[in-house]
Amino acid sequence: MKNFLWILTLIMPLWAGAQDFKLTMKFSHYKPQKVRLTHFFEDKQYLDIDSAQQDGNTVWFEGKGELYPGIYSIILNDSGTSFEILVDHDNQFMTLKADVNDIQKTMKVTGSEINSRFFDYQRAMTDFNRKRIDLDSLRRRALDTTGGRKPDSAKAENYKGQMNRIDDYVKDLLQKTVADNKGNMLADVLDCMDASDMPTKDMYDHINFAQKGLIRTPFFVKVLFKHIARAIEDSHYEIIRQNDIFIEKSKADDDMYHYVTGYLLNFYRTFFKSGINEVFVHLADKYFLNDPNNGLAPENRRMIQEQRDIFASSMVGSKAHPIRMRRTIEGDSIDVLDAHNGTIFLLFWSNGCGHCDAAEKSLMEVYDGLVKNDIRVISVNNDKHSYETLRANAVKKAFPWTDVCDTGDDNTRYREYYYVVSTPIMYIIDTNKRIVQKCVGEDQIDELARRMSE
Repeated sequence: MKNFLWILTLIMPLWAGAQDFKLTMKFSHYKPQKVRLTHFFEDKQYLDIDSAQQDGNTVWFEGKGELYPGIYSIILNDSGTSFEILVDHDNQFMTLKADVNDIQKTMKVTGSEINSRFFDYQRAMTDFNRKRIDLDSLRRRALDTTGGRKPDSAKAENYKGQMNRIDDYVKDLLQKTVADNKGNMLADVLDCMDASDMPTKDMYDHINFAQKGLIRTPFFVKVLFKHIARAIEDSHYEIIRQNDIFIEKSKADDDMYHYVTGYLLNFYRTFFKSGINEVFVHLADKYFLNDPNNGLAPENRRMIQEQRDIFASSMVGSKAHPIRMRRTIEGDSIDVLDAHNGTIFLLFWSNGCGHCDAAEKSLMEVYDGLVKNDIRVISVNNDKHSYETLRANAVKKAFPWTDVCDTGDDNTRYREYYYVVSTPIMYIIDTNKRIVQKCVGEDQIDELARRMSE
C-alpha cells in the first residue's frame, strides 16, 4: 500500500503569521557554541533553525512570519544543555537571561509572562521531585535489612507520609497554575499534560481543542492514542461513533481538525482488524472525499479514494471483487465468482488454525443441505507457501468443495479486496455477485451455515 505522504501537510502545517519573531538569549558563563531551535511534534523533535546568530554572550533566533504555536526546545550543543519555552501568537518576541551553569534556576524572562510563569512552575516541580527522591531514599534506607539491621517501619511510614504530602502539593500546584492562567497556552499545555491518564469524559474536559499549539507538544498525541486504544476492541460501529465525537470537538480549530482526522485516517489505514476497513471508509467519505472545504490536492484525493475503494470492496452491499485463483488440487485456475451462478460461501482459512478447523467441520456437516439450496462453498487457502505445500494441505483436508490458492505469482491482492486480516472469515455472495453478509469466526459461520442449509 502507498504511504500517505499527503498526511504530512495536514499534521505539520506551516504558520504564515503577519508578524515576525525574535527570541533573544543572554547567557553568563557562556562559551560561544552552536545553538539550535527545535519544536516538538508528537514524541519527536524537529529542527527549525540549525544555528542561532551570536554576538558575544548574546544569542538570538529571528525570522519572517510567526513561529507556529507549541513547545520549542533551545539546545546548546557543546554542553548538551537544553530548555523549553512556550510559543504562541502573543509570544513571538522575548528575551531570556540565565547562567548556563544552571539555566532553569537562574532564568529570567521579559516580554513573555507565560514563559516567566512556566519557568516558575518548572522550578517548583524540580524542587518537589528532588525532595521526593530524597525522602524515598530515606524510606528505603529505613527498611534496609542488610548487615543484620532491623527495619524501622515507623520511620519509613513517616517518610511515606511526607512523600504523599508532596504528591498533594504537586497536584495543587498544577491545578492552581492552570486556574491562574486560564485562557492562555500555559494552562492549556499543563491541563493536557496528564489528560491521557484520565477517564474518557474527564480527558476531553481537559483539552482545549481550540488551542492549535497542543499539536506541537508531546501530550496531545497521547490523548489521541488513548482515545483510539480505549475503543479499539469495540465493534466498528462504536469506534466510528467515538471517532465522530472526538472529531466534532476538534473542529474548534481548523489545524486541530486536520491533524486529528489525518492521524485517525492514517492509523486505521495501517491497523488491521476485522471491521477497521469500515472505520477507514467512514472517515474517508465523511471527512475527506465528501468535504468540499478540506482543500485536498487532486493527488491526495486520488490516493484516499483508491484506498477507500479497496477497503469498501469487502463491505456488505458492495460488488464482490473478481479474482482468478488456482485450484489447489487440480492445478488449473478459475474465476472464483463465476464458479457458480447461485449463492457462494467464500471461506478464507489457514492451515493449523483451530478456529478454521471448527468452521470447516460445520460446513462439511451441512454441505449436502447447502448444495440442495443451490449454495456452493469455495475456500481460499490463506497460507503463504509454495503451491506444492498448499496442495498437500488441501489434500489432507479432503474438502467436498473447491479449494483455491494464490502462491503470489498471480498477485490477486485478495487479502486487500476481501480484507483478510484473520481467519476464518466467510463472505456470502448472492447471484448478483454482491456481498450480502460477512461472518467472522467459527461461531458465526456455523450458525449461518446451519440456518441456510435447512
